[in-house]
Amino acid sequence: MDFKAIEEKWQKRYDEAKVFEPVVEPGRPKYFITFPYPYMNGYFHIGRAFSGIRAEVMARYKLMQGFNVLFPFGFHCTGTPIVAAAERIAEGEKKQMDILRKMGIPEEEIPKFADPVYWTEFFPRETKKDLKRIGAAVDWSRSFITTSLNPPYDHFIQWQMRKLKAGGYIVMGEHPVVWCPRCKSPVGDHGRLEGEGVTPEEIYLIKFRVGDDAILPCGTYRPETTFGVTNLWLNPEVTYVRAKVNDEVWIVSEDTIGKLENQKFAVTILEKVPGKTFIGQKVLNQVTGTEIPILPATFVDPGVGTGVVMSVPAHAPYDYAALRDIENDPKKFGLDESVISGIKLVNLITIDGYGKFPAKEIVEGMNIKNQDDPKLEEATKEIYKKEFHTGILNENTGKYKGKKVMEAKMELVSDFVHADKADVFYELPEPVVCRDLTRCVVKIVSDQWFLNYSNPIWKAQAHKALDQMKLYPEKTRKQFDYVLDWLKDWACTREYGLGTELPWDKRWVVESLSDSTIYMAFYTIAKYLENPEYGIKPEQLTDEFFDFVFQNTGKVDEVSKHTGISKDLLNTCKQEFEYWYPFDLRNSGKDLVQNHLSFCIFNHTALFPEKYWPKGMSVNGFLQLDGQKMSTSKGNVHTLRHICDQYGADATRMTLMYGGEGLEDPNWDSEFARNAGPRLTQWYDFAIENYGKGRDDEKYIDRWLESMTIKTLKLTRESMDNMDFRSAIQRGYFDMQRYLKWYIRRSPVPNKKLISWFIEAETKILAPFCPHVCEEIWEKIGGQGFVAKAPYPSWDDSVPVDESIEKSEDFIRNVIEDIQEIVEVAQLKEAKEVFIYTADEWKYKALQLASGKNMGDAMKDVMADAEMRKQGKEVSKYVGKVISERLVFSGVDEKAVLDEAKDFVSREVGMTVTVNPETDPENKRRHAIPGRPALLIK
Repeated sequence: MDFKAIEEKWQKRYDEAKVFEPVVEPGRPKYFITFPYPYMNGYFHIGRAFSGIRAEVMARYKLMQGFNVLFPFGFHCTGTPIVAAAERIAEGEKKQMDILRKMGIPEEEIPKFADPVYWTEFFPRETKKDLKRIGAAVDWSRSFITTSLNPPYDHFIQWQMRKLKAGGYIVMGEHPVVWCPRCKSPVGDHGRLEGEGVTPEEIYLIKFRVGDDAILPCGTYRPETTFGVTNLWLNPEVTYVRAKVNDEVWIVSEDTIGKLENQKFAVTILEKVPGKTFIGQKVLNQVTGTEIPILPATFVDPGVGTGVVMSVPAHAPYDYAALRDIENDPKKFGLDESVISGIKLVNLITIDGYGKFPAKEIVEGMNIKNQDDPKLEEATKEIYKKEFHTGILNENTGKYKGKKVMEAKMELVSDFVHADKADVFYELPEPVVCRDLTRCVVKIVSDQWFLNYSNPIWKAQAHKALDQMKLYPEKTRKQFDYVLDWLKDWACTREYGLGTELPWDKRWVVESLSDSTIYMAFYTIAKYLENPEYGIKPEQLTDEFFDFVFQNTGKVDEVSKHTGISKDLLNTCKQEFEYWYPFDLRNSGKDLVQNHLSFCIFNHTALFPEKYWPKGMSVNGFLQLDGQKMSTSKGNVHTLRHICDQYGADATRMTLMYGGEGLEDPNWDSEFARNAGPRLTQWYDFAIENYGKGRDDEKYIDRWLESMTIKTLKLTRESMDNMDFRSAIQRGYFDMQRYLKWYIRRSPVPNKKLISWFIEAETKILAPFCPHVCEEIWEKIGGQGFVAKAPYPSWDDSVPVDESIEKSEDFIRNVIEDIQEIVEVAQLKEAKEVFIYTADEWKYKALQLASGKNMGDAMKDVMADAEMRKQGKEVSKYVGKVISERLVFSGVDEKAVLDEAKDFVSREVGMTVTVNPETDPENKRRHAIPGRPALLIK
């Protein structure tokens, strides 16, 4: 089967008929679905494709349900990554040039990428090709790129920022941000190669005094443990710096100097000092007034904190294990035993399940060997979590005795800082790498513009919007609530990169997560602004224009006069927005809950009336490749074009959507993809061969297939409604095919009306997932128009649900299996005949009377029937069996079903079959009970 030819045929027809370019239809229900526009620094990879196709499948499904569906697609070019990559190409950097080569960019094309504008032209064009190749149901007439390179979008973002500032949502302030030293700008999640979601965290520099004039500042998240410090750790292999920091002399690692300067400390380097010179010296713990030694530790990372670490072995498993190693062999670490002889563990915190020294207990309990044991990480998490959430400070913490750790922390920090025994410092808990490959730091910026997400009134509005939204899956609501509460002010500008200039402060460019929060509204009018045929010039796109369209302010006559845009065109834009908005669904990866999706909620509540707030969001996991996490280092990040070339569009789509659902990380299964093409070919061949053919009479097996199909259609629609697409494929394709296989096995000549209905239903179910082959089938069987717009499969609700019809096939399967088992066990392979005896009629009646009752009530009801009393002792014996085995009446007309299916049973078992023969020479019938006929094999 030539899938490529079929794909090209239907993609061309989709374009020619403008199938996915909807127009406003007042009165017709609409469905507006969006997907975060991808960043244009590379080809579209299958990880992004998973999220994108999820949105697209939902769009196709809603179209088949009769909705007027809009699914547009844009291209994100804002930020520093494109500019940084272009600069590296211009500099001839081999690493960046190799990245383009690995993408498949021709050698002669690579120099063009030295111009950042070329990236914004090349990758949007190629991404559009890739999405068309996979059959994406996108309205391309509304497509656009971001940044000032697109003046209409540029004016839209300027309007957005002015509105936010006027409403008090943008403020200037001093905040710690993730900063790229090369870009000289804050780095949002979209601008990071590593460390997405990482934000600056507050730590505390506890000041230990060494000698007469110097401070050793130790970074810690747990200032309460200062009362239990037994020693400091320094790395003897690292060079430290003696520097004047503000009005004090500090000793810190060289890496710390830049971090201090970025956080507004005044720093002057005095001299460099080898770390080994400090080992064995005493320092003063200013909090407790005790002197403690400095001990060697090569595990101290000079890039973390200040390169100086305090040791609390009673409560820190790493510290206990390291101290134990030194105590076991001081000479190995170059120490005299006298240096450590006075060290004693100090208990500070009481927690349930542990004694005085929790770290010691867990290290010994987990049989941790030494300071390099990987089990220390697990031990540390266990102790830290328990102590922070449930720990009570004891008498060794002075005035803080009896307080919970989590409640005392801020009071304790305040006291330490005011007493000049500590400073506040910011650190990144995990490495963050900018897309220009630079390691990021924390910088405190004071003239930066921030979106004021910490504003409690704005947070309340965002929560109100979230409460009204439909979430897929619903379990993400807790995460959204947490993020809306947790979000702090967000740096919304940068000094470098592509984007929109901040209208009132042109030193700054709007950063990439702040110019992408309400652009779904721009989609509604994009074709009128982007297409020259409508004649709207960028300079006409004033705030008055956007206010009129998006906020229903101003009169059309005045707006037309001031902007020069015709009243008809103004009203058309306004009508488009008011028809399509709000968006009904936005689908994305789960990593965007903590930024983009939550920002989207905040910004909508600030700029639009409540009726235009988002109606729904969907979140999914991260795609794995054959069970492995996709990563550049593993070389297993595949582009959509590569996968389509290998497997074809429909097989790719089906494999992606069968990969997983909900928040679980989906998996691309290459074996499934290889088999998808043959499966679709098989379905195509069956559908074309059998549509409109078969017999006219109706059999039990026909009623069974109809019943199973209706039940499956209901389950499939339920899965589709919930965006559980893996379940939808499992039910709507694999289960349906299993039922079909049994049906054809039971009835090689199908019922014509039924099989035609089944073929239509199955093809429609598959259409959102595998549109090209389904369009081909639809055309071949005489379907009207495009299957993409055909009504989703329905069923006749007036057809009563008859469970006995479904049970009848289970009954036939069981009879066949019983016959085959007897033949095998009794070694009757030469048998020629099988006689099947169904139970006597009175047993069916007795079963109905006795089922579900205790013995006394059952016998009372059964023996009240004169017919039953004639059976004598057989009745009580049988009723006892019904009660003990909990038999239930199935409702199956066993004799009628067997009579109809006896030819099938005969084929399956390879013997002639006789149902209820007149003679019963071995008295087999008396053993038959409902559901278990007696068998005589000869």
